[in-house]
Amino acid sequence: MPLCTELKDREHAEAPITMSTNIVDISGVGLKQFWNLKNHMQAASQLATAHYPETLDRIFIIGAPYFFSTVWGWIKRWFDPITVSKIFVLSHSEVKPTLESFIEPRNIPKKYGGELDYTFGELSVADPHWDGVITWEEGFKSFPGGPLLWEDSEDGKSMTCYGLGVKDGKKRKEKICTLPKTYEAPAPKPVTNGVAKETEEKTEEVKPAETVINGEALEKLKINDEKKAEAASEVPQAQTVTAA
Repeated sequence: MPLCTELKDREHAEAPITMSTNIVDISGVGLKQFWNLKNHMQAASQLATAHYPETLDRIFIIGAPYFFSTVWGWIKRWFDPITVSKIFVLSHSEVKPTLESFIEPRNIPKKYGGELDYTFGELSVADPHWDGVITWEEGFKSFPGGPLLWEDSEDGKSMTCYGLGVKDGKKRKEKICTLPKTYEAPAPKPVTNGVAKETEEKTEEVKPAETVINGEALEKLKINDEKKAEAASEVPQAQTVTAA
């Protein structure tokens, strides 16, 4: 996630951001709508697995209807087991404290007890730390709607953002802005007999069968994170960015 990685207004700015935390609000979704969403959710899961592997950290489901625990048994079959193990269903009273355990309040929408002035369906809210860092092309002061592509510039010292898709009935690749590269990738791992040495690490993961319903096993989730942090205290770890 190049844009997030290059912004330095965060703890452990030396570590790249490679994973995301997602909030899914299903308030008002009825049983029939769940079934109608089957193909959509399956396709979304397959696309994420195929094109964005290992970028999902957690999914917090909010506003689950009273019958959700009943239908969860067949809903989870629409996703692969690894994705299922990352889904956590929160009750109303658990939303604010749980989200604040994993997301900074300034990045949590006000609707869920945070400080971010954002409503679903709007364009992303610009981070104030973009000012003075991003150089916009003429005619742009923010990111437009539609797909965006980040590419390394020819000099290797910056990245360029292009707007893709279709504009006025024609395909486009429009230059939006440039961003200086400040993150330095770690040096390659030492190679012995043609094989890069890896540090083996054993961690206890939340198994697919232990998907959290109404907050159970969140303590285990926190303990796992603490173990990982202690085991890798000398190595910059990947951070997460929130998508609502």
